[in-house]
Amino acid sequence: MDIESKHNEMQSPEVAEVAHATPAASDGEIHGRAIQQQERNRTYWQTLRKDPKLLFWIGVMLWTLIVRGFENQSAGSLLSITVFKRRFGVVDVNGDYFIATSWQSALNGGSNAAAILGAFLASYFGDKVGSKPVVLAAACLNITSVGIEFATTSIGVFFAGKMVNFVAIGAFLNVCTTYISDISPLSIRASVIGFCNLSQCIGPFVSAIMSYYTSQWDNDWSWKSLICAQWGFAVVALAGQIFLPESPVFLVQKGKVDAARKVLNRLYSDPRDAEGHLERIKLTLEEAETSEIGSYLDCFKGTNRRRTLIAILVFLAEPMSGLGFVSNYGSLMYQYLGISDRQSFLIQIGAQILSISGATFSFLVSDFYGRRPMFIGGCIGLAALLLCMGIAGSVNTTAATTAAVGFYTMYNFFFNAGVGSNVYAITGEIPTSALRTKSIAIAMSVSAAANTMWAFVAPYMFNPGYGNLKAKIGFVFGAFMIIFAILAYFFVPETRMRTYEELDELFMNHVPAREFKGYTTVAERRAAEAYSVEKKIGGNETV
Repeated sequence: MDIESKHNEMQSPEVAEVAHATPAASDGEIHGRAIQQQERNRTYWQTLRKDPKLLFWIGVMLWTLIVRGFENQSAGSLLSITVFKRRFGVVDVNGDYFIATSWQSALNGGSNAAAILGAFLASYFGDKVGSKPVVLAAACLNITSVGIEFATTSIGVFFAGKMVNFVAIGAFLNVCTTYISDISPLSIRASVIGFCNLSQCIGPFVSAIMSYYTSQWDNDWSWKSLICAQWGFAVVALAGQIFLPESPVFLVQKGKVDAARKVLNRLYSDPRDAEGHLERIKLTLEEAETSEIGSYLDCFKGTNRRRTLIAILVFLAEPMSGLGFVSNYGSLMYQYLGISDRQSFLIQIGAQILSISGATFSFLVSDFYGRRPMFIGGCIGLAALLLCMGIAGSVNTTAATTAAVGFYTMYNFFFNAGVGSNVYAITGEIPTSALRTKSIAIAMSVSAAANTMWAFVAPYMFNPGYGNLKAKIGFVFGAFMIIFAILAYFFVPETRMRTYEELDELFMNHVPAREFKGYTTVAERRAAEAYSVEKKIGGNETV
């Protein structure tokens, strides 16, 4: 009995009907589908132990993202450091130095605009030359821009260095998220993609600790030390990036199958696993609606339009929840609520511990409970928290101010536990493989554009002398989170334990978002059949 006969013999009537309507499966296709089922069968902890080399290269990309969080937090902290304000600020009516509101808006709004440029450049060149050359170019740009910030002699030069830095950071976000999505094992995919957010929490935590101590120094090192510390993260990342394997998905798209096979053999401990994953990539690309690298316009054609809009929706939740406001103006907000400079930096350390705790919580449970409930729950939790902050900010008492500070600080946990980490997981999984870099670039750019808007508007909303909302700004962001919770319920699907081939099928069949979890695809049936065939003819499952 040949392999195809064995394959048909094992099929259920429904699968047999599909099989007779399609060409006979080759040995490579059967093995590729069997690998899909094998990944589904492995537990979370088995997957973590299986391929340490794969996890190492994922770790290199995750380390690269630390610089984004560090730069964001440091930039906000600099605006509150006395020496920096005295050197580059202006004097208010009370004789105190501060960075002009127009420069606050420019520094934070301009950096988001630069990140948009970086994301689009990374997606364009990533599809042309691959992930590795782009990430190396971005690393060199990052290291150079830190030098410009460090040597600044005016707020304008500092602004220029920051813009260049965020072009690199925008490229990092796009390439690293795409690369990790391409190579992540099924059972831990949400965890490792969600770790993109945890990486960005580590940088602010280190920055907050440094700010607490250096802000008291009475010289330029009080702010320069925060800038040059980025070189430490960048150089360590560069050491790994030099030897980074290229994305096997990119290589297969370019027809470089042998090169992709070599890369997969570097990533996987078992050569048979590597070969199976090569076949899996080929199957996914062959059966997707868009099998070749297309244009940005293709992201809005056919079922890809729905996928791109979902990616935009979830990523837009970040700025509309007030993330840019909290990360860029945290120390200032505490000071406006009556907290001393020294105490505000200390609270920031606690806030970043909460950020890491929330991201770690999401990292540990998202692969067990799914992305959809975590994201929707995060939106609801943030809505409640922000509305409570706004209510507390409306009462002019010491107790109410203390409550507002507490709610404002707890934002860091709720955001990272629900929205922050799952944004990356959902956006990394939703697009079809051929358009992933472009879809992620679009989603990140819309998010950055919204952050740019808030960066210009927020200072005028909460600063004394303008809107003076202070903690009452929670009403604004809380209302948006209610809207996003409703939208997510109707439009954000569950992608847990779904291969990219299955997701392609679900979208091409126009399955409603709320039915993704229980829907049985032809792809998973074929994978189960192929796995049974391989076991029957002597294939061994490796764990």
